[in-house]
Amino acid sequence: MYERTGNLVKKKFMEYLLPTILTSMAISLASVVDGIIVGNLLGDMALAAVGLAGPVIFCINMIYMLFGVGGLTCASIARGKREEGKSNLIFTLTIVFGMAAMMLFLVVMQIFLVPISGMLAGGDPVLTSMTADYLRPLLFTGPALMFSSGMALFIRTDGRPKSSAMVLIVANVVNLLLDYVLIRFLNTGIAGAGISTTAGYVVGTVIVIPYLLSKNRSFRFARLGKGSISVLGDILKTGFPKALYQICNFLRSLILNSIIISVLGSIGMSVMTVCVNVLMLSNIFVGGVSDALLPIVGTLFGERDYYGIRQSMKSAYIVLAIACTALIAFFMITPQTMGIAFGITSAEGMAAVIPALRLFAVYLPFDAVIQLLQNFYTTTDRKTIASIMVFMNGLLFIVLYAFLFATINASLLWLCYACSGATTLAMIAVVSIGIRKREQVKGILLLREQNEIGIKHDITINATTDEAVGLSDQLIGLCTQSGLSDLLANHVGIAVEEMAISTIHYAHKDKKKGIIDIMLLITEANLTIRFRDNGVLFNPVEYIADEDDGCITDGIALIKKMASGVDYANQLGFNTTVISFDIK
Repeated sequence: MYERTGNLVKKKFMEYLLPTILTSMAISLASVVDGIIVGNLLGDMALAAVGLAGPVIFCINMIYMLFGVGGLTCASIARGKREEGKSNLIFTLTIVFGMAAMMLFLVVMQIFLVPISGMLAGGDPVLTSMTADYLRPLLFTGPALMFSSGMALFIRTDGRPKSSAMVLIVANVVNLLLDYVLIRFLNTGIAGAGISTTAGYVVGTVIVIPYLLSKNRSFRFARLGKGSISVLGDILKTGFPKALYQICNFLRSLILNSIIISVLGSIGMSVMTVCVNVLMLSNIFVGGVSDALLPIVGTLFGERDYYGIRQSMKSAYIVLAIACTALIAFFMITPQTMGIAFGITSAEGMAAVIPALRLFAVYLPFDAVIQLLQNFYTTTDRKTIASIMVFMNGLLFIVLYAFLFATINASLLWLCYACSGATTLAMIAVVSIGIRKREQVKGILLLREQNEIGIKHDITINATTDEAVGLSDQLIGLCTQSGLSDLLANHVGIAVEEMAISTIHYAHKDKKKGIIDIMLLITEANLTIRFRDNGVLFNPVEYIADEDDGCITDGIALIKKMASGVDYANQLGFNTTVISFDIK
């Protein structure tokens, strides 16, 4: 009856999943429809120019990942460890230095835009002009992206996934609407696509304002001090695997574009743009799952809740398996649909795009697993193996296989992605075997649970009085079995029952089905009890008893008198309370 279940964590994952999938959908569809609008209204050359601008876009994304994802991960772990001051410092450093880096990149790129565009276009004067026209306004997206999307990451971690999603959904809807209006009716040409993207993220910054004005927000700007540089270093190290992914995308794009243009010509570049957009569609689910997991796994890792981490990963695997199966079936059966959508209607173009998409679709499940593990390893302090995965799959193997297939048979070039993904996972499987033997860890997740000190008991109850009443005897028995004194065991039993009853009464008074996870950790020096529930906001530390509130006794006051400490935090929208006892 009192064994731990993963239901509370799974519910939180599903609560985060839909908003983050909608966010990924808004971002991915905006990029895809961007290409569709450009391809249909401006032609193949403009579509090729959008593809050639990819390396610069990867640089913008690299800065965003370095600061945004690095900051979010560090802040989530700090929140899990209940280091509120540090999490606020991380929040401040992420936004301030991320914006500064984006502004610096904007200035440098505007100065050298024309020669860089010429290099990307391989010296073609028409493509050079179109690429520069597209990038000139698009570069202003960087600062707006860093602020709006960076803030959205922290809003999600603050237990507000719907508000976070709204920032990016609005930004990308505005982008799409302006895309069509500027190109179709105002004759702005390819520059209109860049203007609309920047305008969308500028509007997204406006959606952030209500959060900044909210008194209930957890993240606040902090004063920078002597230790700020050290914390900034942690942010950059944590964000490096994600930034490396964008660096590899940049280099890979340069190399593959060169190979494709030399072997397949401009039609090959158009097909490449379609394949990149197929990956964008896949990223609706891959990115949605990863974004939903990131703050959850980060917070649970900070709390050392390894059972909860495994349960959330299981849920992620199931969602990705279903999504990848559906996507592969679609692209295998009707690849011509994507070609037509992007304005590729000629016999030559269709003959190139159909086999290319079928070969490329094989890569999607490999990409999903690799991205999921990369994010997981980065969050759980396995940054080295995460970086190795990024380098192998993002650059090394794809380039090697591309050269190989271009030499053997150019029509097989699109298979380089799937071969790279399969080889990367095979290499990681070999590396993980060595890690498991050396560190005595289990499974592909490589969690260092064996390093935990003390005796841990995990319990789950439904938020009902009947289950809470029997909880006291259960905890007293566990304490006495662990060698604690009868007095301390009784204090623990009373504290657990009173806290459970109070949580049910105040956090779940709406009578909706609720869940409470309870973790008991016993070490030589102290005993801690962590309560986590999915009810309405209830802070027992600030609670003041009201004689008319319907509660028979003031159990919270009794707990405060018996325990050596009571601490509360609202994490991921959970009420999380930690009660501590000194063992003497």
